[in-house]
Amino acid sequence: MKRTLTYLGATLAVLALFAPVARAGRAPSSFAGMSPQGPTDDRDFELMRSSGVRSVRLAMTWAAIQPDGPGSWDPGFGGFDGEVELAAEHGIRIMPFLWGSPRWLAPESLVQPIATGWQRRSWARFVRAAARRYGPEGTFWARHEDLPYLPIRTWEVWNEQNIVTFSDTTDPLDYAILLRISGRVLHRVDPGSRVLIGGLFGRPLQIPPNTSSGEFLSALYEVPGIRPYFDGVALHPYVATAAAMRSQIRNLRRIMRLNHDEGTPFYLTEVGWGSDGFESRWERGLRGQARELNLAMSMLVANRRNWRVGGVWWFSWADLVKSCQFCDSAGLLTSDREAKPAWYRFNAWTGGDPRTVPRASPRDTRNAPGGGRNHGLG
Repeated sequence: MKRTLTYLGATLAVLALFAPVARAGRAPSSFAGMSPQGPTDDRDFELMRSSGVRSVRLAMTWAAIQPDGPGSWDPGFGGFDGEVELAAEHGIRIMPFLWGSPRWLAPESLVQPIATGWQRRSWARFVRAAARRYGPEGTFWARHEDLPYLPIRTWEVWNEQNIVTFSDTTDPLDYAILLRISGRVLHRVDPGSRVLIGGLFGRPLQIPPNTSSGEFLSALYEVPGIRPYFDGVALHPYVATAAAMRSQIRNLRRIMRLNHDEGTPFYLTEVGWGSDGFESRWERGLRGQARELNLAMSMLVANRRNWRVGGVWWFSWADLVKSCQFCDSAGLLTSDREAKPAWYRFNAWTGGDPRTVPRASPRDTRNAPGGGRNHGLG
């Protein structure tokens, strides 16, 4: 009898873990977007729509769009047309981050194209071509009049440029050159566009060679004449617990206020935790991933006006095998598109329908590639 009760208790605990949670609050419409880390198809966009997502952040990688030199634009714009089309069909707007130098211009994608006049002019042409293609008067929309009209209006310039993982230089003065070029071009093509400072990695582990988000933003504000070239500041506050996000956000808001820029919106373009078992500080286990998501949303929704939060994009949509240590379990869904507990938390906040995705069993989440190990379920 005792063994039966023990087994029953364990079974109920597992079922409770995967059950939908009660809605403790609701985010404003379009407040929460998605930042996928791998390929997305029609089914993915359909599920994102069902979960209340209206904005998807994607990399617009220059190296993929223009791989063969300045005179050979890919007619398919590197496949990005397909992503914009799929998103629009499901009522979702794309928010790209522009990055990735091609090999004909620089030895590595992470090299910011600012060292020579040729690099700077080439980058400006790429940015201009993207805005003219996907912006309000874009050629893409002229050729796709049957699609819902959802032009790209928000552009993020580079990605985590304060750490060496994504940038060859973490000097804010170098990035200011790239931001100035990008902002000038985008505002000329579409005066109503929003240009975001690329998502700053909130608390880098090694300084130097990395630069802290606060030091980076402070130095950027000191660049003469830089302010007209951006309309928002983006942050990637990767932390062990949601509560630790607060100090990062407050610090950057303090810097913005000291520079008389308190009215400018603030965006969290990547926020997330892995469901693996504490292989890194950003992995919290299945229950912990759902818990931190819930706590983060509660904090951000409650403070969205005070902090002027323009939106939050969750990293990530689905687990991706052979990605970074925490990325392989960062999805709300498994790599087979089955729901983790965090999926239910997310839908509770967005008003989405979590029933569109089958529940992942404890066995699935434990054994799937990137799905997690040592979750304390067995």
